[in-house]
Amino acid sequence: MFNELNNIQTVREGINTKEQEFKPLSDFCGKTVKVDGFFFTVGKYGRQVVVVGNGYNINMPKRAVRTFDAIYNNEFMLSAVLKGKLEIINIEQRDTKQGTTTLYELHDVEE
Repeated sequence: MFNELNNIQTVREGINTKEQEFKPLSDFCGKTVKVDGFFFTVGKYGRQVVVVGNGYNINMPKRAVRTFDAIYNNEFMLSAVLKGKLEIINIEQRDTKQGTTTLYELHDVEE
């Protein structure tokens, strides 16, 4: 029953994430990221999401985990991501009391 969960594809076929460089989302301020997929990691700060796009593995802010969990658990949305229907836009950094934060919006790609 649970073995099928090991085979859920979250990155487009043909993309080797092991060969891609990791970059923070803030490196893409003012640009659009065409999302080819995503995956989760567990590290020093807990569970994180990494978006695969624009030829890079992009470390997302911690708050993105909840959003990408929802995509992962929704077959229709995950299928749309794998078909290239998601992009990240309006990426910008803002100063906060705790330092800086990177803001972004998810956007549907129209055909």
